[in-house]
Amino acid sequence: MKKYLFVLLAVLMLPCTAQAQQKIDERYAAGAVPVVNGFVVFEQNYTVPGKSKSEICELLKPYVQQTLVEGPEQLPQARITEYSPDEGVLAASIEEYMYFKRTNWQIHRVRFYYQLVLQATDGQLQAQLRRLHYRYDPEVTAGDFDDDRRAEDWITDANAFTKNGTKLARISGKFRTKTIDRKDEIFAAIGQTLGVN
Repeated sequence: MKKYLFVLLAVLMLPCTAQAQQKIDERYAAGAVPVVNGFVVFEQNYTVPGKSKSEICELLKPYVQQTLVEGPEQLPQARITEYSPDEGVLAASIEEYMYFKRTNWQIHRVRFYYQLVLQATDGQLQAQLRRLHYRYDPEVTAGDFDDDRRAEDWITDANAFTKNGTKLARISGKFRTKTIDRKDEIFAAIGQTLGVN
């Protein structure tokens, strides 16, 4: 009888051990959120052969304006804050919804704020996402999460993993994954717009 009980317990424990051995997706693993001088800064460099800095800015302005400023999930504060093609600068402050769950019955979202800075030189572009923070609508949280959550205090390696560091924390981990996914989406779209992907 003890033998059968042991086998039964071993079988029941299999899903627990398998779950514990799951690895964190490399995209979200330690080191995926860079911290520069104490601030989260995502950066991507592009080589754009044959294009001047002003041509690069002119190519990117419609994408930034139509998708990041006026897109369907964008909020009223989203705007281009600087456009200087002669200096190779295009910057925007973005406010948009980040969705964790969206069904006919339930919506779980947060306001996501960030600054996109595109700095072009002839044949080159550096894209940065910085000053990231999150805020729930006040009617959703009833004061629980009504303050701004800065990325530096929320999605970094020090904050987004469980205490033993083996998996992402339940709440801050989902912010980390959604932020990285959104960064990847924006940087891929910039590359597509420039024709360098």
